[in-house]
Amino acid sequence: MPERSEVRFDRAVLEDIARAASTAYPYEGCGALLGERGHVRVTLPLPNTEKGSPRVRFEVSSGDYLRVEREADAQGLRLLGFWHSHPDHPARPSVTDRARAWEGLLTVIVSVQEGQARDIGAWEIHGRELPFELVEIESPGFSSALVTTLWREGEK
Repeated sequence: MPERSEVRFDRAVLEDIARAASTAYPYEGCGALLGERGHVRVTLPLPNTEKGSPRVRFEVSSGDYLRVEREADAQGLRLLGFWHSHPDHPARPSVTDRARAWEGLLTVIVSVQEGQARDIGAWEIHGRELPFELVEIESPGFSSALVTTLWREGEK
């Protein structure tokens, strides 16, 4: 069995993501993840431009995407992926998340329960038709064991 991928987050980045996700409640919040291969150093909160169902969907405008790419270049970093929140739902990908995921970019999901960020999980895809694969999160004082349990329960 191949080894599971791993991504490292600076603790302040996880705290920033949790704060932004909680602030966006009851809607989905979102943001970009910048860093070097396997290490997220910066998150940039983005407006959720989804007009129809912002409680259960998020959208990043093309202008915001280009701004993120420019900001990553300016900081000498790369765009590693995006995070978004699931208000009152688990931190695991939905069918819509899989349909919109980009190969090569992390998909990070934060569960926000009653306005408070609770759990976080990270996933990636390795091919157009392949399912999400869990990515272990490494950060000082943080464990993704609960997220792993939630993900496996969802596969049953």
